[in-house]
Amino acid sequence: MPPEFAELGDDINTALERITDVFHRRSIRYALIGGIATIIRGRVRLTTDVDFILDVPQIALPGLLDELIENGFEFDPLVVIKQYVQHSMTAIRYGSTTIDWLKPVLPLYRRTLNDAKMTPWSDSHQVRTALPEGIILTKLLAFRPQDKEDIETLLIANREEIDLSIIREEWAPFVPTEADRTTWLEAAIAKHVTPYRAG
Repeated sequence: MPPEFAELGDDINTALERITDVFHRRSIRYALIGGIATIIRGRVRLTTDVDFILDVPQIALPGLLDELIENGFEFDPLVVIKQYVQHSMTAIRYGSTTIDWLKPVLPLYRRTLNDAKMTPWSDSHQVRTALPEGIILTKLLAFRPQDKEDIETLLIANREEIDLSIIREEWAPFVPTEADRTTWLEAAIAKHVTPYRAG
């Protein structure tokens, strides 16, 4: 395991490995997003939770939740089912680590899920991780200070190969109502990507 992953702490590493093992055994479609995905695709930063886009048929939820409980995860199954089905998001815990789930109800979430690729995590584990374009899109929706910092990090780290057309295409439906975010994004691209592609 790369040192930057080990520095996240035992709970977060164990939680990530155990939950993705369950996803793989049950053929659950998922994409790692959030802070850990930013570490994988960009640079090291502090994070205390794990974030997934998770596509689980409602009929498969009870069995998935039973196996997660058997593996040490903590939550109320009825609450998780209600939140995931009705509100398209929920959270569970493993020790001190919170694991957030997002249902892919928006087109940009579905694109992020579909484009995700298996990425080495440790000698024995691979994790299906969103591409930089998908992480940026999900962070544009959240748009907290840390999200903006992460977007800039991802643009810098992936400036030579990032596909700006994907970001613009998937963000296009939000442009009419999110002018400030769109302006900020284009300024970040102009600062961190465009000068390195000119000429």
